[in-house]
Amino acid sequence: MEFNDPALEHLVNKITVALNENNKEDAAHYMDIIIDKYPEVANILMNSIEFQNIMAQNEDVEGEEASDDFAIQPGSAMELDEEKIINDMNAMLDIEPTTAQEYIQKGTVLTVTEEYEKALECFDKALELDENNLSALISKGNTLELMEKFDDASKVYDDVMNTEVEEVYDLMSKGYIFEGHQRYNDALKTYDKALQKERYNANILFLKGSCLIKLEQYQKAIDSLEEAIERYSENPYETIFELENAYHNKGVSLHAIGEDDDALEAFSLALGLNPEYYYSYYEIGIIQEDREKYDSALKNYNKFLEYDNTDSEVVEAKERVEELLKE
Repeated sequence: MEFNDPALEHLVNKITVALNENNKEDAAHYMDIIIDKYPEVANILMNSIEFQNIMAQNEDVEGEEASDDFAIQPGSAMELDEEKIINDMNAMLDIEPTTAQEYIQKGTVLTVTEEYEKALECFDKALELDENNLSALISKGNTLELMEKFDDASKVYDDVMNTEVEEVYDLMSKGYIFEGHQRYNDALKTYDKALQKERYNANILFLKGSCLIKLEQYQKAIDSLEEAIERYSENPYETIFELENAYHNKGVSLHAIGEDDDALEAFSLALGLNPEYYYSYYEIGIIQEDREKYDSALKNYNKFLEYDNTDSEVVEAKERVEELLKE
């Protein structure tokens, strides 16, 4: 499942990780957030092939390693939510929407069942009721992309970028679309507008910092990312980014301004939080290669390639260092 919403994408990824780790408490917590903030997507998620496969794998593990500590007890939040969501989704296609939100919900379900034309009709109906509904526009653009109608999708995203919005969530979504179309200055202005409303929102600070990297405004990026990291602990369940993402991006910015010792520390912190965040291995390799520490550089390039051996840039870096070690 793919989403044009960084917060939603993060929450779905967190559920997947939690279920793969058999951590149903966290999975239920993240699902509760999705149910509250994205009810139509909760319907889809619980019935998606990916989610059902993960649940099946999880149940197989439980069968082999049964434990009262990990079993979902009758009446638990996860069980009750799943039953409710499945019932809601089954009923969704039968309703006759009357509000923009109901049309969006039905259109989203139709998109998942690959009834794209009917889904587009729902999104258009929602836009007839509320022409500036950003959720309807983004959902329509996403559906057109799934239909491989990329020119039509691009026109819809143009409408997204031209729509005036005031809510923080809408501003974040709009900024994210700007970034996807490489309109980084417009994205930055949108994030700044969101920060005027919620000055200490860790999510906006993270998105702003990451956008500033693309604009090569590295010191400002560092400042924004450091503040995002500081604010992260206030409510980690509500953040759209992993802490290692922020440390990694901070390291990229520090390396760009020549602060390589601090950059290495940031990359190490990222890997300390998640040893499988392999992007940091490449960045460490680059710094070590610049310092002519070729053995260390090669080790880090190889570590990256353990996770992704198709990245041509890293493959070339590895081959380059191997040649230097022969000299």
